[in-house]
Amino acid sequence: MLTGKTVFISGGTGHLGSEICRACFEYGGRVIFSYHRNQEAAKKLMAEIPGSRAVPIDLLNVEGIRTTIERLYDEVGAIHALVNNAAISQIMPLPLVEEEDVDLIMDINIKGTFFITKHVLKGMIRNKAGTIVNVGSIAGARMLDVPVTYAMTKAAINGFTFALAGEMKRFGIRVNSVVPGLLDGGVGQGVPEELRKDFVAHCAAGRAGNAREVAELACFLASDRASYINGQNIAVDGGI
Repeated sequence: MLTGKTVFISGGTGHLGSEICRACFEYGGRVIFSYHRNQEAAKKLMAEIPGSRAVPIDLLNVEGIRTTIERLYDEVGAIHALVNNAAISQIMPLPLVEEEDVDLIMDINIKGTFFITKHVLKGMIRNKAGTIVNVGSIAGARMLDVPVTYAMTKAAINGFTFALAGEMKRFGIRVNSVVPGLLDGGVGQGVPEELRKDFVAHCAAGRAGNAREVAELACFLASDRASYINGQNIAVDGGI
């Protein structure tokens, strides 16, 4: 499905990101992923995925994003698919949120995603090929008891996906997003038990999802098999 393609995954050392990396490799892709501080996790993942490569990226450093992506293109020639997975969450009620909290989550989840995409897209446009898969969240699409700052950034990813797909269509570059519901592990670990039970009670699947189920869709959307899917925010939430 991804044989011969180089796939760049941001936030590759996280719970979902690492599973996307594994799935991309299993489907034949050459995996390059970014990490921030967790160098040990990056080394462990590289050892697990033959031929993979980890690059440090601080999403708060826009110039660093540019130089890292440009250096990657110099070395690999083409990035065929980008998976925008890197993001953070803040578990605090709105009355306690300060300006610096809002700035941080906006800068990482939106601004960082924007500039990684911008610089990867330059090469895709030059090569006249590419796919982008953004990772959203049901938090940005439903009325749920979730941190407001996280929800608003994930809602922004939905709009980013629609608008970017429209702009990139003339270059033959597809843009879609996967929209996970509650997952076991990762961000889902911070969900209180009562909210977890409420989600499961209203979920047609009757359970939380897992990272592999999201990774499968991300790989499919990144591949040529999804050539007629564009500008879509596709839920992987078990039916809410």
